[in-house]
Parts: sequence; structure tokens; C-alpha cells
Amino acid sequence: MIGLPRIGVDSLRHRGLLPALLGLALSSFILTACAPTMPPPKPSQPAPAPAAPAPAVQAPAPAPVPVKEGTQVGLLLPLSGPQAGLGRSMLQAAEMGLFDVAGPDFDLVVRDSAAGGGPDGAARSALGEKADIILGPLFGAELKQAAGPAMTARVPMVSFSNDTSAAQPGVFVLGITPESQVDRVVGYAASQQLRRFAIMTPNSAYGRLVLSAYQEAVVRHGGSIAQIVFYDPQNPDMTIPVREIGEAYARAPFDALMIPEGGQRLRAFASMLPAFGLPPGVVRLLGTSLWQDSGTLAEGGLIGGWFAATAPDRWQSFAQRYAALYGSAPDPRAGIVYDAVTLAVALSKSKEGGDFSAPRMTDPSGFAGVTGVFRLLPDGKSERALTVLEVVPGNFTVRDPAPASFAATIN
Repeated sequence: MIGLPRIGVDSLRHRGLLPALLGLALSSFILTACAPTMPPPKPSQPAPAPAAPAPAVQAPAPAPVPVKEGTQVGLLLPLSGPQAGLGRSMLQAAEMGLFDVAGPDFDLVVRDSAAGGGPDGAARSALGEKADIILGPLFGAELKQAAGPAMTARVPMVSFSNDTSAAQPGVFVLGITPESQVDRVVGYAASQQLRRFAIMTPNSAYGRLVLSAYQEAVVRHGGSIAQIVFYDPQNPDMTIPVREIGEAYARAPFDALMIPEGGQRLRAFASMLPAFGLPPGVVRLLGTSLWQDSGTLAEGGLIGGWFAATAPDRWQSFAQRYAALYGSAPDPRAGIVYDAVTLAVALSKSKEGGDFSAPRMTDPSGFAGVTGVFRLLPDGKSERALTVLEVVPGNFTVRDPAPASFAATIN
């Protein structure tokens, strides 16, 4: 099992060099003479002894440079504090990836991003263990702190966040972003001849991000924005935005309505739409992966709605194995952590000593994981092949499967 954390991983993985004991043989030469029986010759000036050559001075041998063995991968997760439970769940997913595909020369250097030193301290600690790549941290705010040390050391970082504002060259965002979800479902809707798009979105950072992505995707796919309705996510009166969207539809009908919500609020909105002139089937409801919740299936008003998410078959296989090992269902982000570890293993096997260079990491062919096919982009963002799912009675069904590769995009 992976140490938690593994302090001094390098020292445990490297063998000490045996000292070579060199014996120095010192020889002494003694000159002797026999006593003469004749009178000694007339004294004369002795010839000067030849000068001894100066000893040769040799430069000291350079100290041996330790040879780096294997691949060191920093893993930053919140292992203390309020998110410790989530962090340990993510660590279990990392263990799965390690055991599934890594060899004995691959090591995870686990660090707590919630410890006293913060995310940047955790990154520095992992870099001190000669990490070839850093995986994590989990949240966008943490990523913005941890990225500095990695950039200074020129070590790539692959985070589990979906906050694209933190992405930059060498600092990658692997999370499934709202932008990718929105673009996928809008693109599919446009291919089904939907042209006029409305949105009802929370007045929050997330809501504005979704709106921006929605507007861009609609225009890119040949549609037009018919109506935008903001609502206060703190206001318990949810009839206000539903009434406003109903009145907008009465004035100028639209084909699709995006509701980037999940859970109880999503179900409440869907249940109120018929009372304000939008019965099921009149407008195609669109959503994000927040819809991928068992509670969504309990609301009849959402039947027929579309949203983009990872391929369910890959995820289900992973989730079943995870539950069998750890006795609980995985958080959706666990698949991203698993994919990050298997990505690092693939990079370590690219060539002798591994290849974590920017050209290799941003290979346009991408990589395949339990979250589907994905590729890292030079600007630090990521691109994913997502599935369009439809809400049907009691289940989610595949409306449009995810592409198996990026070949069609790059050729």
C-alpha cells in the first residue's frame, strides 16, 4: 500500500554505494656499504645527488553522481481538514491506478495539500523528493497556489480541478469542465436541428461560466440565444426565474432550455415548468453532468432531457471495482484521479527514464481512461470526448456515444 505520506521515498528506493577500500603499499629502500680495507681515497667534493622529481599532483576524483532510479510522482490531496474524507477517497482511486498499470519502478510521493504549509508547501515537498510530475491538487484555489513551485522547477502539474482559469502551459486542468459539457450537448442539439436556445442559470461564478460557454457554443454551432434568465441561488422562491422563462417563451418560442443545476433545485425547476407554459416535450431541456444523479430519474419533467457526461460503460466498470475494493461508491472525481495516475505511468514508459515533455504530454492523439478519451492542450486546458445521455424513465440512456478517438478532429 502507498505510504501516507511517503516521507523520504528516494532514500528508500536508492541503494547505497559500497565504499571501496584501497590499500596504499609503501616501500622503503635501504642502501648499505661495506667498510673498506684500503686507505680511503683522497677526499674529493662529492657529486651532488640528483634532484628528486616533484611528486605529480592529481585532481581529486569527482564525487559519484547518484543515478535516479524509477519514476517519482507527486500526489497532492487534502488528507486533513474538512475535505479529508474526499481526499482519502481520491487516494484510493490513485492506488487502483498504481496497482493496475504501474511497475516496481514507479512511486507515488503523497503529500497533504491541506497541511500547515498549504498547497504550495505540499508541492515543494514533493519536488524535494525529485518528482518527475505532480498530480493534483483537487481544487482550483489550491492549484493557483501550488502551480508556482512546479513552474519554477519546470516540473509539469496535472490537477484534478475543472477551473480553467488556473490553466497555463505546463499546468494542466484534467477535470471535466463545464465548458466541455456545454459544448458537447449544444453541438448535439444543433445537429438535431435545434436553433433557438435559452438558459436559466444561477447568478454565481459557476453560472456565469456556464453562460459564457453556452453563448460561445450556440454561436459556434449555428444557433442563436433567445433568452437569458439569472436567478439568486440563495433565494428560496424558485418560482421567479421559472415564471420569467415561461413569459419569454410565450413571447418568442425557443427550441432548447439549458438548466445547469442538479439535485433538489433541478427537480423543483422541472416540476414547475408545466405550470408556466412549458409542459414536457414542448422544449428540449439541456443540462450538465450535475444531472447524472439518481434523483434526476425521479422527476418526470426531466424525461427526454439531454446532458453530456463521461461514457457510462467505462465508469460503471471502474465504480464496481472500486466498490468491491473499498466498500463504497466512488466520487465522480475518483475516475479523474485514476486516469491521472495511469497517464503518468504511460508517460514514464514512453522511453528510458520517462518522457514528461510538453510535446509528449500534449500529443494530439490523446489518451484513454475510465473517463473516456482526453487530451491535454498546450495552454493547460484539456479536451474530452463526452457522451450525450438522455433521461428516460428509470435510467439514463446513451443518445450519442462519445468518439473513440480524436482522429476525426485532427485529420
